[in-house]
Amino acid sequence: MASRLSPEAQARLAAARAIAQGKAPPAATKAKPAPAAKQAAGSPASAPAKPDASPAPHAAADPVATQRGLAIALGVLGLMLFGGLAAGVGMSLGRRPDLLGATATIQKGLLGGDVRGTEGKKAVAEVIRNADQMSKQELDDARKALEADWDTTRDEAIDAYFAAPEGERTRLADEGIDRTITYRKLRFGLSPQAREEKGRKQKPPDDGDRRKRFDRYSQALQAQAKKRGIDLPEWQ
Repeated sequence: MASRLSPEAQARLAAARAIAQGKAPPAATKAKPAPAAKQAAGSPASAPAKPDASPAPHAAADPVATQRGLAIALGVLGLMLFGGLAAGVGMSLGRRPDLLGATATIQKGLLGGDVRGTEGKKAVAEVIRNADQMSKQELDDARKALEADWDTTRDEAIDAYFAAPEGERTRLADEGIDRTITYRKLRFGLSPQAREEKGRKQKPPDDGDRRKRFDRYSQALQAQAKKRGIDLPEWQ
C-alpha cells in the first residue's frame, strides 16, 4: 500500500497534471500560520502591566489619642451644660415676684368696687398670701399705699353720696359699707402679727365743711349697717 502523500506533494502533483492537460496550475495554497508555541510548563505567564500604585492610605489614628480627645470634648460639653443650668437657676431665684406692686393693684380694684363677691374674697386671700412673704419694709409700704387708696376712695364716695338724689343714697351707703369692710380685711391682712381685725382711728378732714360731710356720711353708713345687721367699726 502506497504511502500517503503529504499535502505539499499532493499540491505539486495537481500542478503537474494541470500543466499536462494544458491548464493553468491552481493557485498555491496559502500556508497556514504556525500555531503559537505553547507556554512551557512551569514558565511564568506574561503578566499585564500593572497600573501605577495608588498613594498609600493614611496611617490609622492612634486609639489612645482618639479616646483622650473624646474625653476632653465630653468634659467641655458637660461644663457648658452645667454652667447654663446654674445660670438659669440663678436667674430664676433672682427674679422675686413684685409682691408690693401686685398687692397695690389688688387693693385698688377692691376699694374701687371693681372686684366683688367670690372674686373679691379670693382677692383678699391673695393679699394675705402676699403679706406672708413680704419683708417688714414691704409691709409698711403696702399699708401706706392702702391708706392712701382708702382716703381717696372714701373722699370720692362722700362726694358721690351727697351729690346723688335721695333715692340713690341707700345704694351708695351699701357700697360704702362693703368698701369699709373690705378695707378692714385688707388692713388686717397686711398685719400678720395681729390677733383681731383692728383698724385705725382715721383723722377727719381739717376743713370745717368737709368735716361735717365726713361725720354725716359716717352716720349714714352706721344707720344703714344697723338695718343690715352689720357691725361697722367706728374707724371707717
